[in-house]
Amino acid sequence: MNLPEYKLAVFVAMDDVRQRLWPARSSNTKTEHVFKNEATRFEVKTRLIVEKPPVMFLEMGMLTREAHQRPLMEMVESANGYLQAIEREQAERDGKPIPESFPAVDFRCVYFYCDAEAVKRRITYRQLELETLGNASGTDVFNFDGFLQGARQIEIPPAGYTPLYVNTSDESQEGLARQREEVLSFLKGEMPISEEELQRRASEAVTILDKIRRL
Repeated sequence: MNLPEYKLAVFVAMDDVRQRLWPARSSNTKTEHVFKNEATRFEVKTRLIVEKPPVMFLEMGMLTREAHQRPLMEMVESANGYLQAIEREQAERDGKPIPESFPAVDFRCVYFYCDAEAVKRRITYRQLELETLGNASGTDVFNFDGFLQGARQIEIPPAGYTPLYVNTSDESQEGLARQREEVLSFLKGEMPISEEELQRRASEAVTILDKIRRL
Protein backbone atom coordinates (compact mmCIF):
# COMPACT_ATOMS: atom_id res chain seq x y z
CA MET A 1 0.00 0.00 0.00
CA ASN A 2 1.53 3.27 -1.15
CA LEU A 3 1.69 5.70 1.80
CA PRO A 4 4.02 8.59 0.88
CA GLU A 5 2.85 10.36 4.06
CA TYR A 6 5.01 7.85 5.95
CA LYS A 7 7.96 7.62 3.59
CA LEU A 8 10.38 8.45 6.43
CA ALA A 9 8.93 5.88 8.84
CA VAL A 10 11.05 3.01 10.08
CA PHE A 11 10.06 -0.22 8.32
CA VAL A 12 10.73 -3.76 9.57
CA ALA A 13 9.68 -6.76 7.46
CA MET A 14 9.83 -10.33 8.68
CA ASP A 15 10.83 -11.49 5.19
CA ASP A 16 13.83 -9.15 5.29
CA VAL A 17 14.89 -10.60 8.64
CA ARG A 18 14.55 -14.12 7.23
CA GLN A 19 16.66 -13.25 4.20
CA ARG A 20 19.40 -11.79 6.41
CA LEU A 21 19.45 -14.93 8.54
CA TRP A 22 19.29 -17.42 5.67
CA PRO A 23 20.12 -15.58 2.43
CA ALA A 24 20.74 -18.71 0.38
CA ARG A 25 17.32 -20.33 0.74
CA SER A 26 13.63 -19.48 0.70
CA SER A 27 12.19 -22.11 3.08
CA ASN A 28 12.84 -22.88 6.72
CA THR A 29 12.28 -25.61 9.27
CA LYS A 30 9.64 -25.21 11.97
CA THR A 31 12.25 -24.27 14.58
CA GLU A 32 13.89 -21.80 12.21
CA HIS A 33 10.48 -20.14 11.77
CA VAL A 34 10.19 -19.78 15.55
CA PHE A 35 13.65 -18.22 15.74
CA LYS A 36 12.87 -15.90 12.80
CA ASN A 37 9.79 -14.62 14.66
CA GLU A 38 11.84 -14.03 17.82
CA ALA A 39 14.54 -12.25 15.80
CA THR A 40 11.94 -10.00 14.17
CA ARG A 41 10.36 -9.07 17.48
CA PHE A 42 13.78 -8.35 18.99
CA GLU A 43 14.71 -6.08 16.08
CA VAL A 44 11.45 -4.15 16.52
CA LYS A 45 11.99 -3.87 20.28
CA THR A 46 15.58 -2.73 19.86
CA ARG A 47 14.72 -0.03 17.37
CA LEU A 48 11.77 1.19 19.45
CA ILE A 49 14.02 1.61 22.49
CA VAL A 50 17.23 2.85 20.86
CA GLU A 51 15.94 4.91 17.92
CA LYS A 52 12.54 5.92 19.37
CA PRO A 53 11.06 6.47 15.90
CA PRO A 54 7.86 8.54 15.69
CA VAL A 55 6.38 5.85 13.42
CA MET A 56 7.36 2.27 12.74
CA PHE A 57 5.74 -0.14 10.31
CA LEU A 58 6.00 -3.88 10.90
CA GLU A 59 5.14 -6.41 8.22
CA MET A 60 4.90 -9.74 9.99
CA GLY A 61 2.72 -12.82 9.90
CA MET A 62 0.46 -12.97 12.96
CA LEU A 63 -1.00 -16.42 12.47
CA THR A 64 -1.72 -17.90 15.90
CA ARG A 65 -2.68 -16.38 19.23
CA GLU A 66 -0.10 -18.13 21.39
CA ALA A 67 2.89 -18.29 19.03
CA HIS A 68 2.50 -14.96 17.24
CA GLN A 69 -0.09 -12.52 18.59
CA ARG A 70 0.47 -12.70 22.35
CA PRO A 71 4.30 -12.66 22.05
CA LEU A 72 4.13 -9.50 19.95
CA MET A 73 1.93 -7.75 22.51
CA GLU A 74 4.26 -8.90 25.30
CA MET A 75 7.16 -7.40 23.33
CA VAL A 76 5.30 -4.08 23.04
CA GLU A 77 4.60 -4.08 26.79
CA SER A 78 8.27 -4.86 27.51
CA ALA A 79 9.44 -2.09 25.18
CA ASN A 80 7.15 0.37 26.96
CA GLY A 81 8.64 -0.68 30.29
CA TYR A 82 12.16 -0.02 29.03
CA LEU A 83 11.21 3.33 27.48
CA GLN A 84 9.60 4.55 30.68
CA ALA A 85 12.43 3.32 32.92
CA ILE A 86 15.04 4.97 30.70
CA GLU A 87 13.10 8.25 30.65
CA ARG A 88 12.87 8.23 34.45
CA GLU A 89 16.54 7.39 34.94
CA GLN A 90 17.66 10.08 32.50
CA ALA A 91 15.61 12.69 34.35
CA GLU A 92 17.12 11.61 37.69
CA ARG A 93 20.64 11.61 36.24
CA ASP A 94 20.24 15.09 34.75
CA GLY A 95 18.53 16.54 37.84
CA LYS A 96 15.30 17.20 35.99
CA PRO A 97 11.73 16.68 37.22
CA ILE A 98 10.31 13.23 36.67
CA PRO A 99 7.92 13.48 33.69
CA GLU A 100 4.24 13.29 34.49
CA SER A 101 3.74 11.08 31.46
CA PHE A 102 6.08 8.69 29.70
CA PRO A 103 6.46 7.65 26.08
CA ALA A 104 4.49 4.60 25.09
CA VAL A 105 4.03 2.58 21.92
CA ASP A 106 0.61 3.16 20.36
CA PHE A 107 0.19 -0.24 18.73
CA ARG A 108 -2.15 -0.42 15.74
CA CYS A 109 -2.76 -3.44 13.53
CA VAL A 110 -4.34 -3.54 10.09
CA TYR A 111 -5.66 -6.98 9.14
CA PHE A 112 -5.71 -7.24 5.36
CA TYR A 113 -7.83 -10.05 3.97
CA CYS A 114 -9.24 -11.00 0.57
CA ASP A 115 -11.15 -13.75 -1.20
CA ALA A 116 -9.59 -16.79 -2.84
CA GLU A 117 -9.76 -15.33 -6.34
CA ALA A 118 -7.78 -12.28 -5.26
CA VAL A 119 -5.18 -14.56 -3.65
CA LYS A 120 -4.81 -16.51 -6.88
CA ARG A 121 -4.42 -13.31 -8.92
CA ARG A 122 -1.68 -12.06 -6.62
CA ILE A 123 0.16 -15.36 -6.71
CA THR A 124 0.09 -15.06 -10.51
CA TYR A 125 1.59 -11.56 -10.19
CA ARG A 126 4.23 -13.01 -7.88
CA GLN A 127 5.11 -15.76 -10.34
CA LEU A 128 5.62 -13.13 -13.05
CA GLU A 129 7.80 -11.16 -10.66
CA LEU A 130 9.91 -14.23 -9.98
CA GLU A 131 10.38 -14.84 -13.70
CA THR A 132 11.35 -11.24 -14.51
CA LEU A 133 12.89 -9.72 -11.37
CA GLY A 134 13.68 -12.62 -9.09
CA ASN A 135 12.30 -12.73 -5.56
CA ALA A 136 12.26 -8.93 -5.13
CA SER A 137 9.59 -9.04 -2.42
CA GLY A 138 11.49 -11.59 -0.33
CA THR A 139 8.43 -13.74 0.15
CA ASP A 140 8.46 -17.46 0.89
CA VAL A 141 4.95 -18.02 -0.55
CA PHE A 142 5.12 -18.98 -4.22
CA ASN A 143 1.91 -20.90 -4.91
CA PHE A 144 -1.62 -21.42 -3.65
CA ASP A 145 -0.70 -24.57 -1.71
CA GLY A 146 1.93 -22.57 0.13
CA PHE A 147 -0.65 -19.92 0.95
CA LEU A 148 -3.08 -22.57 2.22
CA GLN A 149 -0.47 -23.93 4.63
CA GLY A 150 -0.37 -20.55 6.36
CA ALA A 151 -4.10 -19.86 6.04
CA ARG A 152 -4.95 -23.05 7.91
CA GLN A 153 -3.04 -21.77 10.93
CA ILE A 154 -4.60 -18.28 11.16
CA GLU A 155 -6.58 -17.58 14.32
CA ILE A 156 -8.93 -14.60 14.30
CA PRO A 157 -10.10 -12.51 16.01
CA PRO A 158 -6.61 -11.91 17.41
CA ALA A 159 -5.67 -11.90 21.09
CA GLY A 160 -4.80 -8.66 22.85
CA TYR A 161 -5.76 -6.07 20.25
CA THR A 162 -8.53 -5.04 17.85
CA PRO A 163 -7.34 -4.56 14.27
CA LEU A 164 -8.81 -2.53 11.47
CA TYR A 165 -10.13 -5.16 9.07
CA VAL A 166 -9.61 -4.18 5.42
CA ASN A 167 -10.92 -6.36 2.59
CA THR A 168 -8.48 -5.86 -0.30
CA SER A 169 -10.33 -8.02 -2.85
CA ASP A 170 -11.42 -4.90 -4.74
CA GLU A 171 -8.41 -3.87 -6.83
CA SER A 172 -10.16 -1.06 -8.69
CA GLN A 173 -8.80 2.47 -8.36
CA GLU A 174 -11.82 3.42 -6.26
CA GLY A 175 -11.39 0.40 -4.02
CA LEU A 176 -7.69 1.01 -3.51
CA ALA A 177 -8.32 4.69 -2.73
CA ARG A 178 -10.97 3.78 -0.15
CA GLN A 179 -8.69 1.23 1.51
CA ARG A 180 -5.86 3.75 1.61
CA GLU A 181 -7.99 6.44 3.24
CA GLU A 182 -9.23 4.05 5.88
CA VAL A 183 -5.70 2.96 6.76
CA LEU A 184 -4.45 6.55 6.92
CA SER A 185 -7.30 7.54 9.22
CA PHE A 186 -6.64 4.53 11.46
CA LEU A 187 -2.92 5.31 11.68
CA LYS A 188 -3.77 8.85 12.78
CA GLY A 189 -5.62 7.48 15.79
CA GLU A 190 -9.17 7.22 14.49
CA MET A 191 -11.40 4.21 13.83
CA PRO A 192 -12.69 5.05 10.34
CA ILE A 193 -15.64 2.65 10.47
CA SER A 194 -18.50 2.13 12.88
CA GLU A 195 -18.50 -0.61 15.51
CA GLU A 196 -21.23 -2.38 13.53
CA GLU A 197 -19.12 -2.30 10.34
CA LEU A 198 -16.06 -3.46 12.28
CA GLN A 199 -17.95 -6.50 13.55
CA ARG A 200 -19.33 -7.18 10.06
CA ARG A 201 -15.83 -7.18 8.59
CA ALA A 202 -14.48 -9.36 11.39
CA SER A 203 -17.21 -11.91 10.63
CA GLU A 204 -16.57 -11.59 6.90
CA ALA A 205 -12.85 -12.23 7.40
CA VAL A 206 -13.62 -15.40 9.38
CA THR A 207 -16.12 -16.58 6.75
CA ILE A 208 -13.69 -16.00 3.86
CA LEU A 209 -10.91 -17.74 5.76
CA ASP A 210 -13.15 -20.76 6.47
CA LYS A 211 -14.06 -21.02 2.78
CA ILE A 212 -10.40 -20.87 1.75
CA ARG A 213 -9.45 -23.55 4.29
CA ARG A 214 -11.97 -25.93 2.70
CA LEU A 215 -10.43 -25.63 -0.76
